[in-house]
Amino acid sequence: MRHPPEQKSRSREKLVRASASLAKQQGFAGSGVDALASAAGFTSGAFYRHFEGKDELLSSIVETELEATRARFATIEPRDEAQLLHALDAYLSLAHVRHPEAGCVLPPLASEVGRAPDETKKVFERALSELMAVLSEKVGDSSVAFAILNQCVGAVMIARGLATDNAKHEVLAAARQSVRQGIASLRGVPPPRTQGPG
Repeated sequence: MRHPPEQKSRSREKLVRASASLAKQQGFAGSGVDALASAAGFTSGAFYRHFEGKDELLSSIVETELEATRARFATIEPRDEAQLLHALDAYLSLAHVRHPEAGCVLPPLASEVGRAPDETKKVFERALSELMAVLSEKVGDSSVAFAILNQCVGAVMIARGLATDNAKHEVLAAARQSVRQGIASLRGVPPPRTQGPG
């Protein structure tokens, strides 16, 4: 039985969203097709009606997730420092560290993209470039924007590997301070010292 194109598109989107959550929580390479499909309520047979294989799914996850991040930052007014810091503080929070399934795709899956085929890397590079164009606009400097991204992603990755909340908080607080220094450097004033959210 053939399904209407819009239903097939909705099913594919559901599969991408659900498998992204599972992959961010448990890892992509370690999650089999059955588990990825099951996360969305599908069978592995249904999975292969939408994707040729896991590599194509990873490309779709990367593209969809980075577009969602880009869209969130796009709502911030250019050079609105308060809004920008609020968004970055939320990124550098214990809540984000504790819930990878609901967070950014970069800390849990960037290293897996590094082991993926070139086609997936090209999708990743294009989607990351689009995200960075928006973030650079909001920060006002592309080099500082990249430094902020690197600090945020790295801090969350490291914090997730730590055993205690105190150690995690120390890593996140240091990253929040470094982000503030980067943004303040564009204005030529000392950054405010703040712990931000845990």
